[in-house]
Amino acid sequence: MRNPRQADRTSVSPARILGPIPADVLPDAAALWRDSFGGRGDCDPTRGLVALDGQGRVTGVMGLRDGQGGFLRQGAGWRGWLYRPAPPTRDLVIDGIAVIDRRAGLGRALVHHALLLAGQRGFPGLRAEVRQSNPGALAFYRALGFHAECRGRYGMPWWGQVQVLRRDVDA
Repeated sequence: MRNPRQADRTSVSPARILGPIPADVLPDAAALWRDSFGGRGDCDPTRGLVALDGQGRVTGVMGLRDGQGGFLRQGAGWRGWLYRPAPPTRDLVIDGIAVIDRRAGLGRALVHHALLLAGQRGFPGLRAEVRQSNPGALAFYRALGFHAECRGRYGMPWWGQVQVLRRDVDA
């Protein structure tokens, strides 16, 4: 069922999407991301996008990852030893999306902005690594034109199967 606040899915977007994430909203963006994905360490504002409402409040955040690192700066520690990365890619990788109000178009707007950013930075595509046990996220990415590339046991051992989804920048 469609969210009544979402009259036209293609036109709904937050007041602003910014990247890198401004220092004054980074703590709120990092807190929203950690509430969804956990983790410790500092967040790299250059590897993220933030959605702000008309009053400048954080309504969504997207982490991004490439060969140089991801949104969460973390030391190797025991998590580093357990983590199993997905197959290497030349794409820009979505390192998680967290929004305050689901089905309000924030995730779609963040992905659209990430596609533009990936193209500007010379990445051929955008990639998402989604737990197989998350059918909502899988449907979300498929609705945005992502297709499955592979699946495996990536990330932390307790995550189970992960599906790797991809979309060309120019698609």
